[in-house]
Amino acid sequence: MKGIGVFVAVLLVAGGIAMYFYTRPPDRNLDAADRAWVGAYESWSADMSRQVDRAEVSIGVSRGDRIDPEPIPRLDACGRTLAELGEPPALLEAVLDEANRACGEVAYALALNAQYGTTSRASTRLHLHRAGRLLEAARDTIERQLAPTD
Repeated sequence: MKGIGVFVAVLLVAGGIAMYFYTRPPDRNLDAADRAWVGAYESWSADMSRQVDRAEVSIGVSRGDRIDPEPIPRLDACGRTLAELGEPPALLEAVLDEANRACGEVAYALALNAQYGTTSRASTRLHLHRAGRLLEAARDTIERQLAPTD
């Protein structure tokens, strides 16, 4: 009988410790390398958002068969330049996922534009708009994850 009591006590303590580790708030303190990644990501995101917005606007005012070619080289590099930033801090893995999805939308928009030109203008614009919103969501995720908890 005493053995069962000890076993239950150990089980309760172990359960409490496990509960603490699984439910505690994440560590929001970043080391220097993590802060550098956040800074590089924010710079990349701001630049990419500007290019996406310019391309999206150019579709609405374009009179040619294709969107304004000036932002396209930078948009083409979305996924590659994002990968060059490296791995994010564990706390911000969702940011990288959202940014990768944004680059996927950009790539799809550019492929539509290259293949169909004027006839794909609405779809191209829709995918660029989605990319812009995903980049915005990633910025919101950074703010939310790094906000101090009280």
